[in-house]
Order: sequence, then C-alpha cells, then structure tokens
Amino acid sequence: MTIRVGAPIPGGQRIHGARKGPPPGLGVRRGGKRREKKKSNNIRTVVLVVAIAFLFLFTPAQERISNQLEKWLQDFLDEFGPAREYPVHATYTVERHVSLFNPYSDHSISFNYELPIPTMRTDFGISMDGFESVNDVTYPVMMLQDVVSMIAHTEGSENYVNIPTEEGILWEDDAIELDTLSVIYWPPVGGNSERCSVQRCAIWQGEIPPYQTITLTVQYDVTSSSYSWYGGSLLPDEVPRSPEGFSIYSDNAGTYADYDRDGRLDTMYDQFGMHQQWYDRDTGQGRNWAIDGVHPVVTELANEIESGLDSDDNPYEFAHAAFIKIRDTITYFKGLDTARSGPDCITAMIGDCDEQSNAWMSLLRTRNIPSWYEFGPMADSRFTQWEPHAWANAIFPLSTEFCDMHEIQIDSCFVEGEVDVVNNRWLSHTPTTITEWIEQPSNLGEAAYDFYRPLSIGCSECWFESWETIGEPLIEGGYYRVPERIGM
Repeated sequence: MTIRVGAPIPGGQRIHGARKGPPPGLGVRRGGKRREKKKSNNIRTVVLVVAIAFLFLFTPAQERISNQLEKWLQDFLDEFGPAREYPVHATYTVERHVSLFNPYSDHSISFNYELPIPTMRTDFGISMDGFESVNDVTYPVMMLQDVVSMIAHTEGSENYVNIPTEEGILWEDDAIELDTLSVIYWPPVGGNSERCSVQRCAIWQGEIPPYQTITLTVQYDVTSSSYSWYGGSLLPDEVPRSPEGFSIYSDNAGTYADYDRDGRLDTMYDQFGMHQQWYDRDTGQGRNWAIDGVHPVVTELANEIESGLDSDDNPYEFAHAAFIKIRDTITYFKGLDTARSGPDCITAMIGDCDEQSNAWMSLLRTRNIPSWYEFGPMADSRFTQWEPHAWANAIFPLSTEFCDMHEIQIDSCFVEGEVDVVNNRWLSHTPTTITEWIEQPSNLGEAAYDFYRPLSIGCSECWFESWETIGEPLIEGGYYRVPERIGM
C-alpha cells in the first residue's frame, strides 16, 4: 500500500526544519567582516536621538530637512545595518539529490515521485506577453529565470536522461529506464497517478528492495537575473527594472475598483482575491486554512494597518504596509510540521518563510487583493548552501492616469511580482531562488496541497532531499545589498 507523503519543503513533512534565529544569510556586510552588534546598535541609537532632537529644536525647518535626514539615515543603515547580498545576474549549475530508503527487511516497496520541471519565470509571471500599447505594440517581457537543461540519472547508473524543460510528453508506456529498479517519464497534467498533479513534471517510479536506498540526481543549468517591479528609490540602482519605466509605487498605483478591469486583473481577482480562505491542510472533515482572511486576529490587524494609511482605496499601499508589519513584528523561527496558518503566525509572532507568507497573504485576502504562492529552493548569496523556500506573488493595477499617460492598454496595465517577507524582498526577484512552481488557480488551493506532497510510497519517513552547487557560478554585474530596514 502506498501513501502520499508530504514534501521536505515548507508546509509538508519537514525533513529540513528552518533554524532558530534570523533567516540564513542575514548579516552579510561589505568586506565580509561582521562589526560588533553592540557597537552598531549604539551608533544607530545616537544618530536617531540627535536626529529627533534636531527636528524638535528647529521646528520651522522640519519639512525642509526631513528629506535630507531620511537620506542620511538610509545611507547609514545601508552601510552599517544587517543586510543580504544578491548577485545582479548569475549562471550556475546545481544538483538535486532525492534519496528514498526502504526500512523493511522482508519486502520491497513501490514509489511514485513527481519531479517538478521548473517553470519559466518572466516579469509577467509565466507569460511571454508584457505591456501592450494602445497602438497594439507588445513590449517584450524580461526573462528572469531560464532553466537551460535538466538531466537525471540514478546513483551508480550510467543512463543519463535529458528531460525537456519547455515542452514535450512521454507516456508511461514509453518510460525510459534509469536502472534496473526505476524508470522516468513526463506525462501531461491530469487527475490520475499516471499524470502530473499540478504542473509539468517528470515522474520517477519503481521499486526499492528490502533495506536499500535509491538516489535520483538531477542536474539543472540555470540562468537568472535580479529584477524589481518596485519603482521607488530604496533598492540600489544595479537592480534591473522595467526599461520603459513601468514600475509601481504608491503614487501611480490604481484603486480597488481597478480589479474589475477586463483581462488578467479581473481573472486573478476571481481566482484568488475573492476567496478569503485558501489551502485547507486538513484532509478530514475539519478545516485548517493556511490563508485565512476572515479570522478575527487577521481582520483586526488589517483594520489597524489600514487606519494608518493616507488612503483606504490603494491596494498597493495596503499590501506594502502589511508587508512592513509582518516583516518587522514576526520573528523568523523554525516552522511546524504542518505549517502555521496566517492567524497562528500572527498570534505566535514567530514563523518561517511559508508561515510569514501565510500571514501576509491572509492580510491581503481581507481586502480581496489577489495573492498566491511561489515555491522553489533558495541559496545564499555565494550559492554555497541551499534550503527549501516558499514566498508569495501579488498583482496590483497601475492607475488609469498612469496608463493613459504612457499609452498602455488598460487591460495590460498592472504589475505582477514576488514578495518574500522573511528576506525583505518587496516586489523583487533574485537569482538565488529557483522558481519550481508559481501557484495556478484551483478550487480553494488544492493545487498547493498536491505540490507539497509529490511522493507516493509505502513508508512515511524514508525520504531525504538535498541541493548542491556544481562548480563556480558565473556572476555578472556584481553584487548589491538589501538592508533589513525597519519601516522601509
């Protein structure tokens, strides 16, 4: 008998738990040396005290000096505050190792493992169509991730199989033998065990003899680029943005009513935004929503956030304020075997990557702002360590005035980008994550449940995964820093 096993990625059966403390990689500084934390905190306190005193002593000059003061503080925190480093562009090779162990000494066990084929990633999600002008000219998309090749083999076998990354179907009847114990094939997406559950995949299946281990190694050649959908000045100039200047910030963002526009905004609202409860992790009669926009804890915090905004009709401004709230009040901490829901993360004030994403998306769902998951492994800035990761996506309309001024067709006038709370990535992509899957619409999030559980096997604790970089990554454009800035 086979059972569906939760994944060793956030939200499933945890084989690699997140560690206690700040997210891995935080605290990287110029020169590679750590300044003493106490000294840095003391300097920051002195600067803030002097700045506040200056403002009170010279009240008539408040408005004139506030901008300069903000710039000084920003430069100070950029230089001395804890931060992450990211490459501008990176090309690298990484291997994934999937090991399955049969703990029984008296019988073999069968397995069926869905290996995701990483999706294409552009600045418009998985679409190759970007902004469209009123003259029917389509602006080219920015390619953020390209998995050039994907090669699989099992340990001890010389049968190497090239898995097509863009298109192609190979049915089970024509499966390719990896070794005497297992085969691999890549069927279409469908509703039975012979097809992929949620996206294009390669199915690895076979039998494991008593008390033996079988390991699948998959090599990926990846080209990836940093990118920001955010139009403000808080990210370094090195980060690529829309070459046409079609980035978003509070002043050029649209209203809640703009989600009624024809096209993708309305579609994503219908498929994600209007469902305030999403992704039930309870397979029984109860409900255990990962994202819950009707829970009192969430609605109370959402109302508090909105009360501090200049406008109650700017979804972008609300989402950004919710991002800051979760980032600055929730402590990064090891996640639970079944990930904390958004309300539980907010109540506990601790959570790992997917739990803080649950919290942020729960806040967005209180206002029917479409948000959804993105999954894949994450490396540190030098690609020396990898770990499973989950983050969020959201879509925001640009204002009608901005669209008209730039002659963009109103149904394509939006930004659709990534938000990673624990890594302080507001509407930005970095080469240090591999997008394996961007959540696609399902009834109420069942697709996310299936993605978390790619393995069917006759034991519950017999699965281990790891990633490692092969060779030296090719870094182009150098590195930039993203500080952990309170209130950014």
